[in-house]
Amino acid sequence: MKSNRSGTQAGLPKIVLALLASLIVVVPAQAQLLSNIPGVFAETGFGVRPAGMGEAFTAISDDANAFITNPAGLLRGRRASVTANYARLFGLVPSGYFGMLYPLSERYSVGAGFQFVGDDALTENTAGLSVAFTPPNLPLGGNEVYFDQMSFGVSLKGRWASFGNNPEGGDNRITGTGVGYSVDFGYLFLLNQHLSLGVMIRDLLNSFNWDSSVSGDYSESVPATLRIGAAYRVDELTLSFDLRKNLHDDTANRAYFGAERTFLNMLILRAGFSNNLGTSDLNRRWSFGASLTRGIFQRYSVRVNTAYRVGNVENLFRFGLDIDWGRPKKPASKGRMY
Repeated sequence: MKSNRSGTQAGLPKIVLALLASLIVVVPAQAQLLSNIPGVFAETGFGVRPAGMGEAFTAISDDANAFITNPAGLLRGRRASVTANYARLFGLVPSGYFGMLYPLSERYSVGAGFQFVGDDALTENTAGLSVAFTPPNLPLGGNEVYFDQMSFGVSLKGRWASFGNNPEGGDNRITGTGVGYSVDFGYLFLLNQHLSLGVMIRDLLNSFNWDSSVSGDYSESVPATLRIGAAYRVDELTLSFDLRKNLHDDTANRAYFGAERTFLNMLILRAGFSNNLGTSDLNRRWSFGASLTRGIFQRYSVRVNTAYRVGNVENLFRFGLDIDWGRPKKPASKGRMY
């Protein structure tokens, strides 16, 4: 039976808006049981490319950073790739990220990631796997639901931490360890060949168990966060926007803006900006980034990445390296995942 693709496409944005609305309503109801500010495993801007774009990356996430920015974006990566970066928070605390993206087929991709931050006083580690997929198109009466415009993703993360291992803390210092898990969910929708929308729910399901030398065994959760993003691409220019929706009455919404421009297929420049919304403390941050890329032996490419963030509390420099390899996936149809 002949399908009416244009009629279905007209209805898809309504489906997306309904999905976003349900997320905004349902997630805060669950988040009311959590503390407002995470004590551990807070967002610290991992990933050099996202950091250079002001962390406005939810509707892009087409590289090995997708494990932490939006696992649904893994499906947009056309080649296998790995990324690694390092920074020292406040000029003192080591932090870094290692990520991987590997396309399996036109409808499935997998990824992995490892994050670390901290020193002997408090160390936090996260490692896990991600998968992104798009279902086959679904016949529906005389029409057809075209899932090839969207992808779904999930990240399964294990976490472990320790504190009080710094000798200068003295013999009476409090020590402890912890272990837990977390699950993130992502969604990506291509409205057309230029415009994409993304949703990322971080830590929707999670638990963490501590064993402290003073308090003994106890459990807590990391507050969930919701991000909604949009990205517009034309030629070598990408513009992006993210909104971190507050899930508590006493926490602020935050807006993120980013831009990326490629020159001569070799030099990539980035810039970004973010601030809180509706509060006296805007906590403004400006970001700048650059990458140099070079092909090696036809099947490989290497990128050296840098990002610098200027903020009210600290300025942060992050350095990283990306390696892509293998034959690229067949180019997707315009405005389609495959």
